[in-house]
Amino acid sequence: MTVKPLVLQTAPGQQRVATLSDGTSVTLDGATRLEVRLGTQRRQVELVRGEAFFDVAHDTARPFTVKAPEGSARVLGTAFDLERADGRLELSVRRGRVRLAPSGLIHPTADLTMGQRAFAKEGRLSAVRAFDLDADDWRSGWLETDGVTMARLVERLNRASPTPITIADPALGRQRVAGRFRLDEPQALVRNLALVHGFAVRETPSGLVLSR
Repeated sequence: MTVKPLVLQTAPGQQRVATLSDGTSVTLDGATRLEVRLGTQRRQVELVRGEAFFDVAHDTARPFTVKAPEGSARVLGTAFDLERADGRLELSVRRGRVRLAPSGLIHPTADLTMGQRAFAKEGRLSAVRAFDLDADDWRSGWLETDGVTMARLVERLNRASPTPITIADPALGRQRVAGRFRLDEPQALVRNLALVHGFAVRETPSGLVLSR
């Protein structure tokens, strides 16, 4: 596609809602960058980094595809969330049907419907699982999870935090945590997690550093 891309991006701690020329609504989380190309035959978005929620305008003549190095999601008209984090591309479908394909020349695909979630990583697809459509998500400042690594949680927090947060201990990064987390108070959240899980939070000129 030779159409010059429209670049949409946000800084850490910033969210943005944009309406594309085809009527599609896109909500960008913090530290997110999209490159949008709307051509006469197809609509293509590259998720360079971060996370975005898409409410896609229906257009059977122009499929809507979001691509990333880990894979792609292809739809005609639907609402879904797509996140790049921890080396994977995770799709959560809010309405309609979306096809998730991992990167690679030969790969399986999965068609997800409303209330289903899956991710692509290293050319493979995860199992499809259900999620609660009524639960709050990052657009309202929350993350609800039944298990996520500290590394992935911190990656998400850094999209909301103007102050960078890093993990100095790889083992701490692999530790899994679960619960309902308030994303718009990232520094308070990591300090509370430190009390529960027994790690230290150190303030430095470049941000917060987490370690054992």
